Order: sequence, then structure tokens, then C-alpha cells
Amino acid sequence: MSKILIAVLFSLLFAGGAQAHKASDSFLYWDDTHEDAPGRLDIALVDLARVIALDGDNDGQLLWSELVSQRDSIIGYLASRVQIMSGDLACTTSWRLAGLSRHSDGNYLVVEFRPDCFDPARAPSDLSYNLFFDEDPMHRALVMTRTEGGDRLTVLGPDQQNLAFMGTPSLWQTAGEFIWEGMVHLWIGYDHMLFLLALLLPAAVRRERGQWVVENDPTKALKDVALIVTAFTAAHSATLVIATLGVVRLPIEWVETFIALSIVAVAINIIWPFLGTRRYLVGFGFGLIHGFGFASVLSDFLVGTSSLLVALASFNLGVELAQLAVVVGVVPVIFLLRNQWVYQQVILPVGVVAIIATGSFWVWERVPL
Repeated sequence: MSKILIAVLFSLLFAGGAQAHKASDSFLYWDDTHEDAPGRLDIALVDLARVIALDGDNDGQLLWSELVSQRDSIIGYLASRVQIMSGDLACTTSWRLAGLSRHSDGNYLVVEFRPDCFDPARAPSDLSYNLFFDEDPMHRALVMTRTEGGDRLTVLGPDQQNLAFMGTPSLWQTAGEFIWEGMVHLWIGYDHMLFLLALLLPAAVRRERGQWVVENDPTKALKDVALIVTAFTAAHSATLVIATLGVVRLPIEWVETFIALSIVAVAINIIWPFLGTRRYLVGFGFGLIHGFGFASVLSDFLVGTSSLLVALASFNLGVELAQLAVVVGVVPVIFLLRNQWVYQQVILPVGVVAIIATGSFWVWERVPL
């Protein structure tokens, strides 16, 4: 049994070895009051480059002229993966490269589209979306639909690829979609996961005079974990809200860099508590920065929509539920292993070194030059 538990802990620990990045998102806007081009799709250039060779001269920089030269390939890909219907009739869609936009994680190609359903009396009824799912099953399209009756938000993914233009989803449906998105955002945000793991690793042991001392009082240790997680949650929830609402905005490049630095600092603090032994204060302080990272997926999308509060609260709840799942999965393993030499002499020190190395690499990778 202990071997299984050790394998589980190592798999969680070294999950952070993958490259950390913002989740793959595109932004889909539909406004049926704009007859010329009711549809707009913002596609991350980094995602588009996975399926189409955009960088013609391989110099690592994308010019508008290079995108234009690949216009037929881009439109061909979009036409094969995005289909607009009017009932059982497939509409012909016109696509136009409209320019570039800047979202929190980089440059996006803006593509405007207009369906022709052949009969003026027939309006588009639904849209199917299948971009990048083969390359990245965690890709999502954040969708804003605006009609005379108001606007609504939804999320398209591999399990939900169809968008109905008619009708309005209930608040419960919107909440459910954004709760799931919040959970996914934490689970594939390896930097957030690694930071949380660094806070939890010393949950049942502590460093005193060069030796590991086991905490044998589970009630005391669980209270410590609860205090750390609560402090981290309160901090990142606060900055998630103010960043998404636009009250405070920080450059995402520096936010991501400081998140990586926080991982290194918390891991070093396990061995050398230069930040102090009150880890809940450490979790709270760095949690403020992590909240700006969580907001990166929403801040460009939700402002000005009537469903903002529902989507924001639901996304935040999803992050907390995913975080709770990590705690429930990791902390019992730590408690079961805390008295074994393999945890104190192998898993914990090797884990600390691995976290420091991974976080340092991310700092080097992310720091703006």
C-alpha cells in the first residue's frame, strides 16, 4: 500500500514538470444586430500555429503579411471546424481576417464571419465549434451571444460543441459551465498546483535544527492545513474579483513571473524558513498574486456583460472546489507517509529540490526582457 501512496504523491509532485501556461482559450462573439458581420472569433496565434505553419521564414516572429499569406489555409481550417446551421440547412459562411487583438496572454487573430443561409426568412439557429480539440482536449471557446433580448455567456468544449442562438440558458446552466471552467483552470494550471503542493508538503512534518520533526497531533496539523488553505483562498479570491472587474490590472507577464517566484520561495521556506513559520501568512501574501493569474482567463471577456457576477462567482467556486479536491487527495497521503523514512529522506527533500528547479525554470522562461 505504501508503494502505491508513494507513486501517487510523486505523480502529483512531478506534474509540475510540464510547461506551465495559461489555458488554451478562444473568444467567440455573436451579435445578431450586426448584419454585415454578426460573428467574430479571436484565436490565439500560438494555438493557430499548432495546426498551420504561420511563421514562413522561421524567425520566431509573426508578421501580418505572413498571416495574410496563409489566409486560404486559415479560412479552410475554420470552415472545416466551425459550421453554422439554420435548422437542418447548412449555411455558407464568409470569413475575413480582420486584424489582431491583444488578450492577457498574447496576440490573437481576429476573424469576422457572416453566414448566408440562402433564404432571408431563415435565420441561423445554431453553431458547431471544433477548433483545436484534436490538438488540445482542454481547449475552450468562451462565447458571448448578444441579441435584442440581452447577452448571455457560455463555454464550448469537447463535450459541448454546439451553440444554440435561440433561447437563453438559465443562470444555473451558466453557473455550472463556469464552475467547471474554474476547476479545469486550476487543474491544468501547473504553477498554481505546484504552489499549493509546496504549501502542503510540510503539513505533517517540520524542520527543526536540521532535522524533520513529525507532527503527531493530527488535529493540530489539520487546523494548520485549514488555516493555510483558507488564507490562500481568501487572498486569491479577492484579487480575482478586483482584477476581473477591472479595478486593478497588472501586466500578465509580471504576474506570471511572480507566481513562478512564489513557488521557488515557498519551496525554499520548507527547508530554510526565511519567510517565517506562519505558512498561512505566506499563503495569503502570495495568494494575492495568484488571484491576478486566475483572472487572466476572464478579465478580457466578462466586463460589461449582464451575467458577469454569476460567471465570476461560479468560476471562483470552481477554483475552490478543485483546490479542495487537491487538498483531500494529497494531505491524507502525507499523513500516512509522515513517519516513514522514505518520505522524510527521499520524497520531501527530492520534492523540494524538484519544485525549486521547476519554479526557477519558469522564472527564467517568463521574465520579461
